[in-house]
Amino acid sequence: MKTLRLSVTRVVLSLVVVVLSGLAWWAGTPARAAFAPTIALIPASGIVNGQPESVKFSGRAQVSSELVLDTSKFNVPPAVILIFDLSNVSGIGSSTGAKYVAGGSGTSVYRPLVSNDTVEITFPFSRGTTMSTTSARSGVASFALGFDLNTGAITSGTANIAGPALQY
Repeated sequence: MKTLRLSVTRVVLSLVVVVLSGLAWWAGTPARAAFAPTIALIPASGIVNGQPESVKFSGRAQVSSELVLDTSKFNVPPAVILIFDLSNVSGIGSSTGAKYVAGGSGTSVYRPLVSNDTVEITFPFSRGTTMSTTSARSGVASFALGFDLNTGAITSGTANIAGPALQY
């Protein structure tokens, strides 16, 4: 009788392994491309109008691009993961000449891979040389980016900075 119980346990375990293996094969797992992320420095400039003063921004935004390929059976087209870093973009107040710092470093976006794309991100900024959440305002950076369709690398880009759209 003990032998029968041991055999049933082995059969059940074998079936579980077979079912799990089949599910893993059927579902597939999306695989990231063998390409390492590429980094591009994108010139960024523009003015955020508002109170207590308008702020003129300039600098170079760092944008990381990583190609993502899906090898599952669902045949998803290539995409890129973009990570935006505005830590090298700063501003000057129009009436006081005060320094402003842009925040939002590490903002990530998942986009289908196309030859040219426009991506808008909202970022915080504040007066001073370090980001202050208590007096933060917001701006919008609109990136016009060109991509290499084979690697997902950014081949060209510019960024325009402006104030957020008014909500009615």
